[in-house]
Amino acid sequence: MKAPWAGLRDTPGALWVLYLDTFTMAVGFYMLIPLLAFHLLENLSLSIAFIAVLTAVRSAAQNGLMPITGWIADRIDYKRAILGGVLIRAAGFAALGTVDTPELLLVASILTGLGGALFHPASYAAYSALAEGRDTVRVYSTRELVSNVGFIVGPVIGGLLAGADFALVSFGAAGLFLTAFFITLIGLPSGMSTSAKERTSFRTVFSDRPFMRFCLVASGMSVMITQLYLVVPIRARDVLPGPEGVGLVYTGAAVLMVFTMLPTTKFATARFSSYKILAFAALALGSGLAVMGLWSSIAGLLVGVGIFTVGQMLAQPVMNAVAAGFTHAGSVASYFGVLGLAHAVGGIIGTTAGGFLYTVAESDSWASNLVWWAFPVWALIVGTAFVKLKK
Repeated sequence: MKAPWAGLRDTPGALWVLYLDTFTMAVGFYMLIPLLAFHLLENLSLSIAFIAVLTAVRSAAQNGLMPITGWIADRIDYKRAILGGVLIRAAGFAALGTVDTPELLLVASILTGLGGALFHPASYAAYSALAEGRDTVRVYSTRELVSNVGFIVGPVIGGLLAGADFALVSFGAAGLFLTAFFITLIGLPSGMSTSAKERTSFRTVFSDRPFMRFCLVASGMSVMITQLYLVVPIRARDVLPGPEGVGLVYTGAAVLMVFTMLPTTKFATARFSSYKILAFAALALGSGLAVMGLWSSIAGLLVGVGIFTVGQMLAQPVMNAVAAGFTHAGSVASYFGVLGLAHAVGGIIGTTAGGFLYTVAESDSWASNLVWWAFPVWALIVGTAFVKLKK
């Protein structure tokens, strides 16, 4: 336990506040979202196709608006953008577990996504500002580690509350985002964004061709990462009883991340380039999904989730560190916003394709097992593209 945390001793107070902010929001997010598909399937009897639409709407509302909200955050200050975003997400989360009509669920999904659109690029830009002079990959890896401690706590709390009433999960998650509002308001410093003279135009980001090529390939990674909220919980439902079992799968993955993320990323970054690490991460994500689908048992689910988690914990911090390396003064949140748009495109494709593939996989047709090979094939394409990228 000492090794992963040893580098945090000289962490400044403002960065600790941001880590606490991340932890609080992670608990709120993971106590609701991983169990949402189970709630919609079992309690509201909605179709997998409609659940995929809701996931795509949330992703589009969040990541699709990030170029605009990132540009706004560079101008209104990162702290203000985070404050507004967590309030809107709290409202969306309060509604997600309490409304029961498709129309209201769509509205709640849009609110949830819009809140994330406001605080995500601002939060990553704040990390970049506070990480100045430090190991950026380590800072973002620590952010993911802290987030995954929330990943451990959230599903357990959510699973227990869901056994009583899913509305308790919804209100509990909303309450944690309100807590994040006060943590940000009291503890996070203002003025982390640059002055008006240093700000660059919105066009600067889109004219950065190496960065846009990186975003294109990153969207391919998101096709697989987004299955964490669609195929993984539905597959867990098939082999495990009740929402508690689904929550335990997520908790197990998070425990693996907490104990191995920092040493794993340190080992990888010391030996390989960022793009080779991302290529390996893509192959792990695709292989994990294939194992989950083709090995239809609890053992297959656990092994598949384990392989998938290795890919996830390498992909997220390294992608953020690479994106931070492209940024210029005055456009940090804007860059992360455009990366968010790339994730949105990948998320929409991923949820749509994932819903379709899973529907085919549940049929009795000759292609029911064959479709699971689509994920490693796609991973090979994405991994090859990462290797060929040059900044």
